[in-house]
Amino acid sequence: MTTIDIPAALATILSRQSVAKLTEPGPTDEQLALILEAATTVPDHGQLRPWRLVVVRDDARNAFGDALAAAGQDALGDELGARASKLRGKAFIAPALVVLVASPVDDPKVPVWEQVSSASCTGYAIALAAHALGLGAVWKTAPYLDGTLMRSALGLRDGEQVLGWVNLGTPARESEAPHARPDLTTVVTELDPVARTPVQWAP
Repeated sequence: MTTIDIPAALATILSRQSVAKLTEPGPTDEQLALILEAATTVPDHGQLRPWRLVVVRDDARNAFGDALAAAGQDALGDELGARASKLRGKAFIAPALVVLVASPVDDPKVPVWEQVSSASCTGYAIALAAHALGLGAVWKTAPYLDGTLMRSALGLRDGEQVLGWVNLGTPARESEAPHARPDLTTVVTELDPVARTPVQWAP
């Protein structure tokens, strides 16, 4: 247990957790602007901005839901069956969502994997900012995220890919049981300067 005073910003990070059950109201325009601005603060080698964000809310969820169902249809054809409705329904689980698009550029110093990693960070930044504003958020995805209708709905260009989306809204329950955090000694090691191999880390 730490004995230092935890700054408010760090306390927000430590208390964040995914909130799956979301309801109205969604974020206001002002809240959404802050959340999106937070997303642009992610690490970005070379300031390439290898990501785009697409806001989907209100009636626009119909278009996104149709695109999700169509992506499944493109991938599986008639085998999709009743799963089309389930895929489409993912667009309506929350009042608003922000689609995360990796948009890497050709750069000799920054490999594509690093650019996609930067794009992935935007999802966490969005979820964290929403939590700081008292909203609930959860990063979601689907097994099929590409297809003609999806690319049209999101304006996807060659080389871009959807990494999922973050659902935003008001937590449906006043509180949820805190998620269990891992024991740091099970996920952290430290490079020993003498042995030059990882050893058990101890706080």
